[in-house]
Amino acid sequence: MLAQAVRRPALQAAEPRAINRVLLAFDGSPGSWAALRQAIAVADGQHALLTIAGVVGEPIVWLGYGPLIMPYTRETLIRELERDMQRKLAAARDEVPATVSVTTQLLHGRPARALAGLAASGNYDLVVAGPRKAGFLRRLFGGSVTHSLLTRSNTSVLAVKDS
Repeated sequence: MLAQAVRRPALQAAEPRAINRVLLAFDGSPGSWAALRQAIAVADGQHALLTIAGVVGEPIVWLGYGPLIMPYTRETLIRELERDMQRKLAAARDEVPATVSVTTQLLHGRPARALAGLAASGNYDLVVAGPRKAGFLRRLFGGSVTHSLLTRSNTSVLAVKDS
């Protein structure tokens, strides 16, 4: 039998995709400030729109033994959490240089689910998220938002490590 040389197509390096829209998961933690610096660098270098998103979850109320009078309603607690997140988003927005187009978005619900939904519906090219210290409750109830975004989102995720 005569062996024939089989021509295989040459592998070509994939061309880098342009990044037009960057979504930053922001909660005001030191890790999210580190992620903000990275997101600004990417958005500035790619001339992309940067969206800084914060998520307001359900308020957690710890109940003890015996009768307890709550001076706040659920709605009051949510409004307070919204005001706090709006302040954090404004502080982050103020750090973005004028060369970067920036918007902020206040979301409600579970952070990973809300951010993955926004990433999908907003046609974002990249989601940037930073770490948060993993305490006992975070490990017990599902881990980090960054890890959840990696598994939930169809968008590329840049996980920034706080140095």
